[in-house]
Amino acid sequence: MNDYVLLGGGGHARVLAHTLQRLGHRVLGYTAPVDEGLLRGTPWLGDDARLVRFAPDCRVVLGVGKIAIETPRLALLERLQGQGMRFPVVRAATALVHDEVEIEAGSVVMDGAIVVTGSRLGRACIVNTHATVDHDCVLGDDVHVAPGATLSGGITVGDRCLIGTGASLIQGVTLCADCLIGAGATVTDDIVTPGTYVGTPARRIA
Repeated sequence: MNDYVLLGGGGHARVLAHTLQRLGHRVLGYTAPVDEGLLRGTPWLGDDARLVRFAPDCRVVLGVGKIAIETPRLALLERLQGQGMRFPVVRAATALVHDEVEIEAGSVVMDGAIVVTGSRLGRACIVNTHATVDHDCVLGDDVHVAPGATLSGGITVGDRCLIGTGASLIQGVTLCADCLIGAGATVTDDIVTPGTYVGTPARRIA
């Protein structure tokens, strides 16, 4: 059993609190700009400045979600690592992560998600509920693969991308950084221009 502090007090943090508790860890509390009340029985500890009191003995988990391309997740990770905080990888009890998978600091693999052999996940990534990352995929930093999304084998996803709920990426495609793939979209070709893509096959709309 290890002690953890959650960074953030919203829905994603609540899910991670459940995940950590189910793994047998103790969640000491969460930090956020304001008190959101008890988070699965754990208290508000104050704003992020309070985290210093827990370093270096406590582990920190990014409970800030990602629903847009630009988020503070990676900047928070880098700043707090510089203050001695540790951001371990979190794998839910029901996630399946194969051998020969590399996952960097601050990333999480949620319930029912699958990450297959040969894949590499950068820092501060989310592979969300029942998402699939097949063999030999490479995800950059701050990538969110939303619930039910499917990445076939050999896919490369650039930094800060958001793959929407139920979206599908066909074998071997490459996404440049800063792409938002809409819910249910199907990416059949490489994407080389940042923006928002929707539909089947996915097309850029913004």
